[in-house]
Amino acid sequence: MSSNNGDAAAKRYLRLGKGFFLKSLEEPCVYDTRGDELYELSSEAFALLARCDGTHSILELEPEEGFLAYCLEEGVLETLDAPRRRPIEVGRNERPSLRYLMVEVTDRCNLRCLHCYLGDAGTTDLAWETAKRILDDFDDLGGLRLIITGGEPLLYPHFDLLNRELAGRTYRGVLVTNGTLLGERDLRSLNFQEIQFSVDGMEEGHDYLRGGGSFRKVMGAMHRTLDAGIAVSVATVIHSHNLEELERLGELLFEMDVASWTLEYPVEAGRMEGHRELVPAPEVAAPLFEMEWGAGAHEGAEGYACGAHLANVEPGGRLVKCGYYREESGGHTGAEGGLRRAWRELPKMRMEGVCAGCDLLAECGGGCRFRAELMAGAGGPDPLMCARMGRPPKHPD
Repeated sequence: MSSNNGDAAAKRYLRLGKGFFLKSLEEPCVYDTRGDELYELSSEAFALLARCDGTHSILELEPEEGFLAYCLEEGVLETLDAPRRRPIEVGRNERPSLRYLMVEVTDRCNLRCLHCYLGDAGTTDLAWETAKRILDDFDDLGGLRLIITGGEPLLYPHFDLLNRELAGRTYRGVLVTNGTLLGERDLRSLNFQEIQFSVDGMEEGHDYLRGGGSFRKVMGAMHRTLDAGIAVSVATVIHSHNLEELERLGELLFEMDVASWTLEYPVEAGRMEGHRELVPAPEVAAPLFEMEWGAGAHEGAEGYACGAHLANVEPGGRLVKCGYYREESGGHTGAEGGLRRAWRELPKMRMEGVCAGCDLLAECGGGCRFRAELMAGAGGPDPLMCARMGRPPKHPD
C-alpha cells in the first residue's frame, strides 16, 4: 500500500459494527446479536471499542494493527469516510451475570401436548407495563438473549406491541413457539433474530404428543421463517414414540440449515405425570444427545449449579429460577428496582450434594438439578447426565 493510501486509511473513522454491543459481564465483552457470538475483551480493548462511536479516526484512536484487522474481519468494527456518530451505551450486569432471560408472556396455549410440564393452559397474561419495563431493564443489565415463551406467545394480547418494542435492542430476541399459529403472518416484520420451534420427532412422533396435523404446520412455518432470513433453532423432547425417528429428524434439520438443535429429556411434571410411559430410561436416551448441535443457555459458573446465568419471568410478573423451580422468587419485576433488584434477590443455586465432589463436574455441570431431585432425591445426581458421562450415579448417603 502506498503512503498516500495508508494516510487516507488512517483518517477513516471507526464505528462499532451493526448489531454489536458492549457488555460488562464477569469480564468485559462485546456481543453480536445477529450472529449470537460473545467476544471476551481485555480492559484496554474494551476501552478502545467504547470510543468507536464513529467520531474518532484510526489515526486518533491508534488501535493495535492486528486487533483492528481482526475486528474489521469479524464485523465488530466498520470504517467510515466521514464521521457519523452512534451512541455507545455499556450494559453493566451483576455477579453472577443474568445473560439469558425467559419471559412467559402468557400461559394461554392452543395445544394440549401430552408432555407439557406446565400442565393445563390458563388465561394469565403478563401486564404490558411490566413487559415493557423488562425489555428496558434487560438492556440496562447487558443481557444477551431475551427468550419470549409461554404457553404459546403468539396468543399474547400485546404481541404486536412487544414485537415493535424489540426493535433496536442490545440483546438477541428469541421467540419460542409451537409454530402452528404463524400462519400467514408477515415474518419479515418480526424483530426477533431467532425463532425456536418445538419439533418432537417426525410426523408420527411429533403428532403423537401435539395432535394431528401439527407437524406439517410447524415444518411449513420453519421453511417460511428461513425464507424470511430469520435464524431457526429447534428443541426436541425425547420420548418413547420418537426414539427411532430422531436420526432422520436430525438429518432433515441439518439439510434445512437449522442453526441449533437441542435435545431435551422429559421431566415428570405437569401433564407428563400422567404419561410416564413416554419417559425412556436415561441409559436409552443418553447416547442420542450426541446428535444435537448448537449452544444452549444453561451453562453453569464456578460454584453454581445449572442455569447460573438464567432466570424466568412468570406471566404474573414474578422472577423465578426457571420453569421448574417456582417456589423461590426474587420478587415482582415491576416493583421498585425492577429486574436488577429481582435478580439480586433471587436465591442462587449452589452446587451441593454428591455432584459437588465429582471429578466430572467441570464437564457435565451437574445436569438439571430439578430432575436430579425428582429422580434421586435432595443432593442426588442427575441420572441422565451420569448416563451421558458413562458413570453409574452415586446416590447420597
